[in-house]
Amino acid sequence: MNFRRTMIQQLDKAVLYSLNRRVPDSLESSAAEAPTLEDVLAKTEVDTRQTAVYQLTAPGEHPIILQSPMGEVCCRAKVRPAIDPHAPLLLFHHGFNEYPYTSSWRRLFPQAVPLPFHTACVQAPFHTSWLEPVEKGFTSVQSVYQIFAGSLRLMELVQQQFEAEGAAYTAAAGVSWGGITSMMYEGVLRQTRAVIPMLSSPNLAQVIWDISEMFNRPMQLTQTELQTYLDFTTYYQQCAPDRVFPLLGESDLFFRMENHAELFAERPLVTIPAGHISAMWHTASMRDHVLSVLHQLGVS
Repeated sequence: MNFRRTMIQQLDKAVLYSLNRRVPDSLESSAAEAPTLEDVLAKTEVDTRQTAVYQLTAPGEHPIILQSPMGEVCCRAKVRPAIDPHAPLLLFHHGFNEYPYTSSWRRLFPQAVPLPFHTACVQAPFHTSWLEPVEKGFTSVQSVYQIFAGSLRLMELVQQQFEAEGAAYTAAAGVSWGGITSMMYEGVLRQTRAVIPMLSSPNLAQVIWDISEMFNRPMQLTQTELQTYLDFTTYYQQCAPDRVFPLLGESDLFFRMENHAELFAERPLVTIPAGHISAMWHTASMRDHVLSVLHQLGVS
């Protein structure tokens, strides 16, 4: 068992090493001049002139254009409608640097398996190539905020369209970065029936700090300063406790159990014997978790 855990964590460590080397120094140096997340969100809008909003509930992939403080941003949403137009909607968000953005969504919900709910996977800003998330998305604190703000606007748009056409309600789910985004979405807008963050917590600052310690990379910011800019726990705390259904990996080196489980003290935390990367090769437990939550909401 110890050997298996070691191998799982070595895989996490190898991926973290690559990410750690690629993070620009400008991320930390930009913090003092960063606008607030609220400011970035307020200035991020769907460009309805370039986006075929009326088509978003149709099966397939749809481009969505955003206008933002960082200019025009091109994103996508991949949609798989249920047979019943009144079925609920599961809004799914991918992990950071996940390419293609539908990778974990397809593993969790294979197309060959019929689902009793609509599901849509949204693509975060700066995720159109493997290099873009770190090289563009992590150039500054503002660009990190822009990733989140863009995703929130996409999720809001897709939810509005599905519910306008009869979807009973919406649940938000995501892995890793997508889990943070899902909690922020409910914390800001408070219009989902459930939030299902997997392999995730709202404290991104703790993740970055743990990685820097793992590889002895000096930080320009103190841990307290980093928490000021990149700990999104305040948004998570706006979610009703009975609407959050978290899942963590017991051997995860990204979101370490010892540093993140306590955040979910009032929630029914589920754990799986997996690391961050290895969990996506064994998705049955994660799929069962999502389906269990939706079953509790009345989906059969």
